[in-house]
Amino acid sequence: MRRASFGITLGLTVLVNFLPQGARAEDSAPTPEEYVNQVGGDTKLLEPGQFKLDGRPQMCGMRPTVIDNTLDDYGAAYPGFLIMNPRLLDKVSTPVKQWIYAHECGHQFRGPDEETADCFAVQRGRRYGWLTPEGLEEVCNFISPAKGDSMHFSGSYRCEYMRKCYADPNVR
Repeated sequence: MRRASFGITLGLTVLVNFLPQGARAEDSAPTPEEYVNQVGGDTKLLEPGQFKLDGRPQMCGMRPTVIDNTLDDYGAAYPGFLIMNPRLLDKVSTPVKQWIYAHECGHQFRGPDEETADCFAVQRGRRYGWLTPEGLEEVCNFISPAKGDSMHFSGSYRCEYMRKCYADPNVR
C-alpha cells in the first residue's frame, strides 16, 4: 500500500501489515475507516468540509480527512481520502498549511505525480484566493531546503515549477 507524501523527508512511505492477513494485495489501499481502526489512538475521521486549518474549512471534493498526529509527515493521501497531521501543521504558516492540504488533494484528482500535485495546489490556491504571491514565497521557503530523491525533484526545482504554475493556469 502506498500513500503519496511530499514533506521535508520527501519519501514515499510504504505501510506494511495494514490490512488483515490474506486481505492485502500489492496495490490495495485501506478505507478511511480501516486506517483509523488500524492506527487507533486519537486518530479521527472527518467528513468532507469538517477539517479546518486556522478556522477555514477545507474541501477536497467529497473526500473525507483523517486526522493522525502520529503520521510521519504533514499530510498524505490514499485513494479516496486525505490524512493530515495537525501536530506538524501547527508549526507552519496558514498558506503553507493550505498548500499542503491542496497538494494532497491534488493526488486525489491528478494521481501520484508530485510535480502535478504541486501545480494543482498553487493553481487552486490562486483561483480560490488563499494563495497570494507572498504566500507562494512562504511555500517556497518551506519546500526549498528539501533535497531531491527518487520520487521528488529538489525543493528549489519544485518551487520554480510552482511559480510557473501560479503564473500560468495552463501549466500542468
